[in-house]
Amino acid sequence: MFKKNISVSSTHQLSGKDGKELRRSVLKAFPSVSDEELSSLLPGKQGLVQTKLSNRCVVYSLDGGNPLFFDPDGRGGLLPTVYALAVLPQLLPTLHTWSEVSGKVLGGADLFLQGVLAPPGGLPDFLAGSPRTLSVPGNPIPFAVGRMAVSRTEAVREGMKGRGWTLLHSYGDLLWALGDKSAPNEGFTPSRIFPLAAPEPEGPASDAGAAVAAAGAPAEGSAAAAAAAAAVEQLGSMQLGGEGGGEVGPSAGGEGGVDAAAAEPGGSAASGASASMDELLEAAVLAGLQTLKNADLPIQCGDFYTKHMLPARPEGVTFDMKQSKYKKLSKLLDKFEKDKVITQKVVRKQDCITAVNRSHPAYTGFSGMPGAGASGGDGAAAAGGPGGGGGKGTSGGRGGGAGGSKVSITYCFRAPSSLRPVFGEAGLRDKERLYDEPEVEAALAAYAAAQGLAGPGGPAGGIKLDRLLHGSLYNKKEPEGEGSVVPQAELLKRLLSKLQLHHRLVRPSDQGPVEVVRKGQVKPVIISQERRYGRNITAVSHVESFALEAGEMAGVLQRKFQTSCSVSKLPGKEEKDHEIMMQGDLLKQVSAFLTEQYGIPPALMELKQKGK
Repeated sequence: MFKKNISVSSTHQLSGKDGKELRRSVLKAFPSVSDEELSSLLPGKQGLVQTKLSNRCVVYSLDGGNPLFFDPDGRGGLLPTVYALAVLPQLLPTLHTWSEVSGKVLGGADLFLQGVLAPPGGLPDFLAGSPRTLSVPGNPIPFAVGRMAVSRTEAVREGMKGRGWTLLHSYGDLLWALGDKSAPNEGFTPSRIFPLAAPEPEGPASDAGAAVAAAGAPAEGSAAAAAAAAAVEQLGSMQLGGEGGGEVGPSAGGEGGVDAAAAEPGGSAASGASASMDELLEAAVLAGLQTLKNADLPIQCGDFYTKHMLPARPEGVTFDMKQSKYKKLSKLLDKFEKDKVITQKVVRKQDCITAVNRSHPAYTGFSGMPGAGASGGDGAAAAGGPGGGGGKGTSGGRGGGAGGSKVSITYCFRAPSSLRPVFGEAGLRDKERLYDEPEVEAALAAYAAAQGLAGPGGPAGGIKLDRLLHGSLYNKKEPEGEGSVVPQAELLKRLLSKLQLHHRLVRPSDQGPVEVVRKGQVKPVIISQERRYGRNITAVSHVESFALEAGEMAGVLQRKFQTSCSVSKLPGKEEKDHEIMMQGDLLKQVSAFLTEQYGIPPALMELKQKGK
């Protein structure tokens, strides 16, 4: 629950009466804690602070200290933070898991029962919903807090398979970041928790037997080694949930619908062979700054990563911060702040980018992502999926527009969560991926073949509707039902209509190709001229459709036409673009300038002359 962006709603110091009530609540919630132990955690004379977060969580901490307890839903159910567990690890009963699994949990995943290491006497009794911490054998400090998803009776009945423990808070998440970010001991790393007694392994398979032995399994014998090797092999196929509901466990079977909230170990190395992870991440920061508008500043660093860095990924590349020398996003951005490319500031305990030095040589000399396909007049997209026009057609690329426009536009699609299984493992792993129409058609044919839905002559001879296709593409009033055979072309047309339409626009600039990916069709630039209060006024809107920032464009137009300009946001809650107002009748001049300077084709400009 602390992997997504959160903000502080309010903070106030508890009164003496409320502080005593909190201490009583802690003693009641954790009966194993004595008064003396509680005093070491919550000194009686030190003030207590209550912080309410945007996700309805209530956090309690010492004045100027680390968060110690949190109430996940604000209903009075207190749970300890990692900081509190570092002082009193016995606050809650703990489960043990392999050190190799800890990295998945730190990434935001829940825990399958297959990943629980049972003590020699077997699992103790527990009820569904009861709080438990999670530890690694050999390290006495728990690294995560959560609740049991099933009872012990249900776990045994299901053969210790399925989701067993739901994550609430872990070392390295945003709740932990509200404190001083200190590690409880040397076994805590951003990517994995290690036992204190054993040295850090070079690979997950090198000490799997040691991890099992630490949990009470026999340290000798081929059976233990085989079990450890099988467990490590199983870990390699685990995925994380994209909306905080991920799971650690086998991804086979499609159970639970997995998404790529974090990269698999080693996955980025294979996909980013053309460039190191350090180079890719540094280039992604510069690419993200190209699309970051001044109007969006300040922006939280987490938002900058998801909204500007991730869309810059080349096709087939997965970012994994833990495979780089930076390990964390904050250290990556600190490097750019040290180089004076950006300015950062803490706003309400959230790291934010407040300014961008757009005249810095690193910014102006950026030439595109390494490993990305070149984008020019041929209409190929630079990242996120191969260009090729797609089924919705292109405008402005491949000679589209007047005089062979420099702007390249390709239409693509994003699959909603209900239809991601159609796109196979890649679609489940990367929910942000975009597909052109040929890729959608190929994915549909592959899904039909894998599920045994294709006709005798292959998918071209018709595709049988299964529960997924029928429920997602047809309504109850239509005659087609589950098991009906539908022509592939008709099914493809319906599938395309259910996908989220996006367009990818690539525009050349002096600093290299500039790309923007937006939902829906391309909004044309609207240039209108009218007479107000006895003066001619020219308005230009939707320049953001072509990766142009309205504030910067206002300065360019002001210098070009020697006129006064102002920028205002367009009306409407869903509208994010801006309007540039200029004095003078500049309708045709502005249109010609945008075509000549930025390659915007006249076909994608709408000229309006009001009052005539």
